[in-house]
Amino acid sequence: MARWIAASQQNFAPATAGESFGEDDVLGFSPSFCDPENQVFGCEHYKRNCKIRAACCGKLYACRFCHDKSSDHSMDRKATAEMMCMRCLQIQPVGPVCSTPSCGGLSMAKYYCSICKFFDDERAVYHCPFCNICRLGKGLGADYFHCMTCNCCLSMKVVDHYCVENCMKTTCPVCSEFMFTSSTSVRILPCGHCIHAACFKEYTRSRSTCPSCIEPVGDVGTKPKPPNNGDQEKKPIGDSRL
Repeated sequence: MARWIAASQQNFAPATAGESFGEDDVLGFSPSFCDPENQVFGCEHYKRNCKIRAACCGKLYACRFCHDKSSDHSMDRKATAEMMCMRCLQIQPVGPVCSTPSCGGLSMAKYYCSICKFFDDERAVYHCPFCNICRLGKGLGADYFHCMTCNCCLSMKVVDHYCVENCMKTTCPVCSEFMFTSSTSVRILPCGHCIHAACFKEYTRSRSTCPSCIEPVGDVGTKPKPPNNGDQEKKPIGDSRL
């Protein structure tokens, strides 16, 4: 009986980093492309040379959006411990370059965050130590700053803004999505309350007051914050979202 139990439990043994797998062993064990015609590695959301292995289910995906799109649960990207280089198909510890000698130190992407386990090959991204997430932009002190009262990153263009404590750590008053980690652009109203830019545009077609405090929105200027990068979907050029 003991031998049978030991043998059966081998099926649940964790994968060893650096071990090669076949398609029958790990779901997603194949390269994916953001540009299939030119064989450019990535997915519909990102250009990158690796897939990350979801800690929750052990499956391989190019990004957490791809995972969440085909799963009944969300992926915790920060819990990622392994990745698969899409050139050599080797599963290995997650990192900025492939560790397989045959790949010659192939970079997985131009940007890699060891905290968020995030890769981006196309845009300027920085990690905010106060938000504890990656955001779109050149960095704190360059084009964004972190307001300690609002507790979020804001454009350097709006250093003189009206502060509302933890203004982003709430849901959009229109669509109810949590805004601090949202992949959608957020707009700050003169009263200090926040709303998704797209929701604001739709909302103000028939209303002229803040949906949170009923203050007049007046001539609202855009005060963009860099959204949570977190393997975000690609957005049109000029949009502040990732």
